[in-house]
Amino acid sequence: MNYLHLRAFYAVASERSFSRAAQVLNVTQSTLSSQVKALEETYDVRLLDRRGRNVVPTDIGEVLLAQCRELFRQQDEIEDLLNQSQKLKAGRLKIGADGPRHVLPVLKSFMQLHPNIKISLTSGNARKVAHDLLSYETDVAIVAIEDGAHSQLHLEPFARYALVAFVPRDHELARKPVMELSDFVNENLFVREPTSLTRRLLMRSFDRAGVVPRHIIEMDSREASREAVASGLGISVMSELEFPNGDDRTVALAINDPSLRITEYVACLRNRKDTRTIREFFNVARRFRNV
Repeated sequence: MNYLHLRAFYAVASERSFSRAAQVLNVTQSTLSSQVKALEETYDVRLLDRRGRNVVPTDIGEVLLAQCRELFRQQDEIEDLLNQSQKLKAGRLKIGADGPRHVLPVLKSFMQLHPNIKISLTSGNARKVAHDLLSYETDVAIVAIEDGAHSQLHLEPFARYALVAFVPRDHELARKPVMELSDFVNENLFVREPTSLTRRLLMRSFDRAGVVPRHIIEMDSREASREAVASGLGISVMSELEFPNGDDRTVALAINDPSLRITEYVACLRNRKDTRTIREFFNVARRFRNV
């Protein structure tokens, strides 16, 4: 089996694009195309469906992609073992995050200590970030995860913070020192998608208290929720860290419910926690812990 052909397939299938894969491997698109074609012809299989500029793995391509992830993970560990007495002079680290607030200081420090490591950062909601870790799309992440949600992950607590109500400044609730769950009953409530950890925690508290808001309106982003609240259309709940500084149109209120707290973790797959670059990211992140 030609290793270069396999690496070419893995890059294209992971990136879902010949152009992006070419950038990752620092080769031309024509080189990648010929290598993938050679792999397909050697084994008389079709591994990728080409759809314009994008590509999608076939059924057998998906199976091979998963096997390649494991193969290259083992390769990383072998390389790490052989180089463990040396400084991190080269390599790549793919980082996931469910928001910029926590990860950026850690990322800055890591890059200062290891300037030769190539970094990529992807963000999304907590469910996507966890999925990317579990599918080897990222190496390490800072993400809010419920206890026991993913037994395959190695987790270290990183930060803990409360959820707060987010209301227009001229709303009558803005005059209250603390908001009760019962205060939500007559309000329009803006929430994120059903998989949002903030939403799940809030709905559990409502269920326990027998509280039903007047209307629950789903929004596709934090920014949309913020603008809807600032426009006086309703209220929302977010982490205290996400509350927009400098926006005098809104007010953050503590909620009288101690269960409405979220813990962010530094996370990676259990079977990868001793990989050198991942281990070093954990070391750097520990300097910023706030739990």
